[in-house]
Amino acid sequence: MLNNSCQRQSFSERNFFGNYFSKKGDRGAFSLIELLIVVVIVGIVYTLAVSNFDNLSKDKEKPTLAHLKNYLSQIKHLQNVRLVCVDKCESCSLYVDDEKDEELSELFDGFLDSSVKVYVYNINTGLQQVTPSIVFNSQNVQEEVCFALSIDKEGISEQVIVEYKKNIYDFTSYLTQTQKYSSIDEFIDKKQESINKVLQ
Repeated sequence: MLNNSCQRQSFSERNFFGNYFSKKGDRGAFSLIELLIVVVIVGIVYTLAVSNFDNLSKDKEKPTLAHLKNYLSQIKHLQNVRLVCVDKCESCSLYVDDEKDEELSELFDGFLDSSVKVYVYNINTGLQQVTPSIVFNSQNVQEEVCFALSIDKEGISEQVIVEYKKNIYDFTSYLTQTQKYSSIDEFIDKKQESINKVLQ
């Protein structure tokens, strides 16, 4: 009697689980609503990931003097890209083909300060500081340019040397990236070495 009840119980359990899994197995695909929910979730995750990546990229692309030449040359332009800093370098604006780009100009907030010095180098006269030039803004107000650098369609910039925060940045090379030196003396020594190599 006991054996019969155990057999009936095990038989009923097998029927229950067998029916459950068979019903589960009969369902061969997801419903349309379930698929739409998954697509929406994936879309939201993708959007968040892309926006975060863009923010990180913008932070990484914050321009510096050491990479300024390369940064300007990568901006799409037909004729030239020009960075102009005025008002003791407290305000910098970026011009693409002579049109001010407001969005890119914002990246140069706090780019330089009044301590920046610009030089040109001549084999005969050595290093000479550049006298600030004068421009007129959109309101026809005169402003003093403390720093300016432009890149033409050939990727060539002004041949200047910039002193800023105890570092020297050499923009005079056509083929290599901007060279950074720790002092004016180091720059002059390296410049003289390269000149001597050419003259040999």
